[in-house]
Amino acid sequence: MFGKVLSSLGIGGATVDAVLESSDVEVGRILRAEIRIEGGTARQEIRSVDLELATRCLVEGPGDRKIHSDIILAAGRVEIGAVDAGEELSFPIEMHVPDSAPISIGSTRSFLRTRLDVPGAVDPKDEDLVNILPSPTMTAVLQGVQEAGFRLVETEVEYDRRRVPPFVQEFDFRPTGLGDFGIEEVEISFVPVSGGVEVLLTVDNRGGFFLAGREKTARIRVDHAEAARVDMGRELRRAIERLR
Repeated sequence: MFGKVLSSLGIGGATVDAVLESSDVEVGRILRAEIRIEGGTARQEIRSVDLELATRCLVEGPGDRKIHSDIILAAGRVEIGAVDAGEELSFPIEMHVPDSAPISIGSTRSFLRTRLDVPGAVDPKDEDLVNILPSPTMTAVLQGVQEAGFRLVETEVEYDRRRVPPFVQEFDFRPTGLGDFGIEEVEISFVPVSGGVEVLLTVDNRGGFFLAGREKTARIRVDHAEAARVDMGRELRRAIERLR
């Protein structure tokens, strides 16, 4: 009885640990892990293991304020049942990382959160960092913007549950050369499409004494099969010049 009381307080209760096959996973791929549960000092009833793949990122809040928040990319649940004192359980899990998942860059961080649902007790938790990588096509575009003369200064994620996909990551670049003084910022974001990505390219032009600043936008489709064969820096430079 005393052991059960302590377990309900989170002392001597069952523990959970998620062991990732690899902490690196590309967008659109599968995250694999082994879930390990170890019973505590007394028998416990465990409803389930609840899993969430989440991203902690800068999100636009009310009034255009930017706040750090968690968004759920994928979730799952595994039913468990009674676990005896000292009993050890383990089983593999797989979670699909969405094609639109924010990549781990700048202040954007992702993690796998694992929680035991224990009736009437403190729920044991585990949290493991996950490094979400861009696809080769996304990498080619991001490198291409830098080759075109711009450096990455910030990333943020827009989240709207009514939209498909509900989250869009924005990459903000600033010019590195004096020849682009008229450009305040270049912003890109990716939307997955069949066989590639659509790049939303926005050029924010500076205003002057007699001219207001203005934004111009273009949509560029980049196929996976073509991304490695084209001079992405040159193509993006041309696109940026057309939007000046």
